[in-house]
Amino acid sequence: KIVGSTLHVHRWREAPYVRKAMSPSSPDARAIIDRLQKGNTRFVEKDEMHGVHENPSIIHDVEPDTILVGSSNLRISYDDVFDSKPGEMLVQRSVGNIAGHAGGAMFASLEFAVARFAPKVLVVVGHSGDEVVNAALQQLSGAKMPSKSMRHVLDQVVPSCMKAVTDADNDSASGETSGGRQLRVEQTATELNALYTIKQLLVHSPIIRAAAKSGSLELHAAVLDSSTGRVDFVGQHPLVAELLARD
Repeated sequence: KIVGSTLHVHRWREAPYVRKAMSPSSPDARAIIDRLQKGNTRFVEKDEMHGVHENPSIIHDVEPDTILVGSSNLRISYDDVFDSKPGEMLVQRSVGNIAGHAGGAMFASLEFAVARFAPKVLVVVGHSGDEVVNAALQQLSGAKMPSKSMRHVLDQVVPSCMKAVTDADNDSASGETSGGRQLRVEQTATELNALYTIKQLLVHSPIIRAAAKSGSLELHAAVLDSSTGRVDFVGQHPLVAELLARD
């Protein structure tokens, strides 16, 4: 038990986590990811075309083709980060970019959005320096037990942190400083946490699972560098086929 309750099972392979190139499978998903990447480039490079959109006040005629799950403690608009037109993205923020529990409000909100808008892509975006990831790592180091509400959130983030710490402990790379190791753990934990949210949705949401199995929806992870604003697209969950093959 960590932070006062039993952990969710984090079903990663025994081998250390290594990012796999799980690029978009469908033409629609590829086009959307490409659009998001180009929009983020305009944001980072402060392109003069950033934020220039036709009819910015007319949003009700636009059906979102993308759902974004991001962190509520990121102090910037995700529409700005991806230079999205009004209505293109439906953004749901939560502390630690978690999806919550099946049957809960956050989970149900995402299921409603998928059923209502039939988006082609759902992107879970973590960010560097996330206070929730750091708090979960501190719990693994023996920090004081947090409040019940905080434990509810941290319980869903700790599994990714445990995997990141274990991988770092098992890696005998020479010459790495303690600071370098800590940074690597934080980066890996942030990426794994975004993938863990995807896993929770694929395993526990019949609506999202059905859309993913049909090929009409793809779930992708990404990590935003808080110092530069650049977004690194991780791709689909490396075990997506196995997750969708479950009964």
